[in-house]
Amino acid sequence: MTASESGSGTGADDAASLRRRAGALVRAALASPEEADDRYRRVQALKGRVTVERHSLGARISHWVQAFLMFVLMATGYAIWTGTYGPLNVVPWDGYYLAFGLHLWAGILLLSVFFVLFPLYHVYVDGHRQLAELTDIRVAVRVGQAFVGLKSYIPGYHAARQTYDETDGDWVAYHPMQKTFFWWVSILFGVLALTGFGMYAEMRTDPAWWIELLGVLDGYVGFVVLKQIHLLVFFLIVAMIVGHVYFAVLPSNRATLRSMVFGDMEAYVLGGEDDDEQ
Repeated sequence: MTASESGSGTGADDAASLRRRAGALVRAALASPEEADDRYRRVQALKGRVTVERHSLGARISHWVQAFLMFVLMATGYAIWTGTYGPLNVVPWDGYYLAFGLHLWAGILLLSVFFVLFPLYHVYVDGHRQLAELTDIRVAVRVGQAFVGLKSYIPGYHAARQTYDETDGDWVAYHPMQKTFFWWVSILFGVLALTGFGMYAEMRTDPAWWIELLGVLDGYVGFVVLKQIHLLVFFLIVAMIVGHVYFAVLPSNRATLRSMVFGDMEAYVLGGEDDDEQ
């Protein structure tokens, strides 16, 4: 065999291997959740429930701190936008300056918790995944289709949301709104912060270095456009929070809502091969 023939053979093998990998990836992406994850089948055989910690103390504190700071941001943002300051008109401060100061520092604190403190705690202390995975996307698509009546729910899906996998160290399934809410709010809040600091940098005659750094959009986008984007994203986040609260108070999610206050809930536990005996 000549060198050229050997090279062409190797190239053909590489191409075939690449096609096989691509095919396997496509098949994995298109596979139904119950085909890709046998835990849904195993969950259906579980019987007894035990008390399990759903949310750690740190996760609960983080959640309610974020909720409080988000409320402060929305209330003060609305006050600044409409000029209606109400109880913020406190002597000797003007309502605008008090609302603006609260708005600024609530935003800074929420940035710190949202993008630094909570992700580090969530991953390194609680040991949960932070980024979206193929499994999450697959389940989200299927549940979305079931929600509008295009397909049936994954067999065992509702029980899987209340089942803790001891081997994986995480819950078998999450409601798509629970995870996608955090992803999209993270993205939108990042846009909100950049546009907000962009406006603040333009308002200041001699902004500090960190304001110039966070307000980088000031040099590229005009104040009016920044304000319009800021308001649009604000209304999107408000709509998402309304949806988040709506799903949280549904009767089917009552145990999950309670666990965000007290930490634990009655749940199934998926262990080894002896699951059927539970």
